[in-house]
Amino acid sequence: MHHHPGVEIVWHGLKTYDEEIQSLIDSKTLLNNFTTLNQDQQYSGLDIFKALSFPSFSWAWSGMIGFEILQKYALRFKEQIESEDALFGMQLFALAKSIVLLNESLYIYRIRPNSISQHFLKDTKAKNKVKFPLYLQDVLKSFKTDYEVRHYSFAYSHCLICIEMDLFLQRHQEEFSQELIEILVQMIEHRAIFAFGGCGFLADPRDCRGMCKRIKKYSKLARLGSKLAFYAPWIYRPLKKVWINLKMSKSF
Repeated sequence: MHHHPGVEIVWHGLKTYDEEIQSLIDSKTLLNNFTTLNQDQQYSGLDIFKALSFPSFSWAWSGMIGFEILQKYALRFKEQIESEDALFGMQLFALAKSIVLLNESLYIYRIRPNSISQHFLKDTKAKNKVKFPLYLQDVLKSFKTDYEVRHYSFAYSHCLICIEMDLFLQRHQEEFSQELIEILVQMIEHRAIFAFGGCGFLADPRDCRGMCKRIKKYSKLARLGSKLAFYAPWIYRPLKKVWINLKMSKSF
């Protein structure tokens, strides 16, 4: 790799290690994901975003960050949420002017059983199989299964991500190009799909529905059921209770 003065981010590939089977399960060189970018060239965050095939981005552990950009913008990870690397990554790359890609796998990403990143629990009836962090105790008390706790927590986290990104756009709207703003709006709309999913639960201990009122303008991609739960909960909740009762009766 050539010397690049003033580089803010060096982004490299990774290997994935599954602790449960004690084996490497994947190895990705970074440029396999980008057909229009090259190693050892400097790019802006906008260049990276434009090269994405889908409006979803997260970044935390697959590279090195210059301390100056973190200090200049007071960038920090949001605590006690899931997908914190999405919020951090979108903000970091939106602000970055100099990013270099290194096509080598220099990091091992370890997948642990029952990790907080395990969003998609398969057993919808299981309870107390996952050891949740203390900050989710209020959510645990509101739901009967770990599946519900996980998915509600995921939705709540995305409510916060969308709110934080909306505030971020307001702070930087004068310095960001219209092209960058449009891409970031698309990314928020993608995350809002999960945020509005929080309106579909019969319990709402952290007021996802109230939080979604603040990000209503990003709701165009939200699922139909989520929109019904948000805009007409007096219709959605009785229908969901009927559906749950029918599902339970069929299981006996």
